[in-house]
Amino acid sequence: MSATVFAQRWWRSFTGGRPPQLPRTAGRGREGNSLRLRVWASFVGRDLPPSRRGMAPTYETSAGLSRPALPGDDPRNQQRASPLAPGWFGLPPLLTGGGLTASGSDAVVLETSAPDGRARFLVRRRDGLRPEYSLELVLRDVDAARPTVTAVEYTTADGVGQVLLVPVARGKVGPPASYVRLPGFAVGTAWTASAPAPVTSNTAWDAATVAGSVRAALNEATRDAWRQVAELVRDDLRGVIEGELA
Repeated sequence: MSATVFAQRWWRSFTGGRPPQLPRTAGRGREGNSLRLRVWASFVGRDLPPSRRGMAPTYETSAGLSRPALPGDDPRNQQRASPLAPGWFGLPPLLTGGGLTASGSDAVVLETSAPDGRARFLVRRRDGLRPEYSLELVLRDVDAARPTVTAVEYTTADGVGQVLLVPVARGKVGPPASYVRLPGFAVGTAWTASAPAPVTSNTAWDAATVAGSVRAALNEATRDAWRQVAELVRDDLRGVIEGELA
């Protein structure tokens, strides 16, 4: 194959084009994928799914779809390519660390939504010897007469599974929101979340997960949400929550 023919075929692949007799590709080189992913996909001959960055979220995220592995990726951070449990959906990984932030401040480095748009996830980064990440969860069009809880699950860079329960309760001003630490979260981490669910007396969680989730609270609104949760759950979980808040 001549260099000219190869270049023409690569350019069609990169831009999503095809010869007239073949159908047009659905995703490669278009729909918000980064330049790095587009070049890589064209080189290896792989179609990319439309990226969710800069696009309205779709219910395709609930099927556990994830970006293709790139050279240098940690395979432990690749999301399972299998359907997620009902009520769970995939969230896009943080692909870059973002710019430096001022000392003592943080910046939003990733912003995304649940498929139905009711929950907004904002990942923030604080610089230091090792960047630390946190999550602000904001709810919209959700009945917050009683607290709701969203579960967030991911695997840390050290290969440790992490589950955080994020309670959200109605505040005095603004939309219901909470702010929590994301221990072990890093660039490339694959993560999933559950839809916000109201807390009832039948709610059952693992005590260790509850304890770690309460410790992850970063502001008084989140701790107050946990106090409201404690009033609704069974006695053993109430004791765990109150002990961590003391």
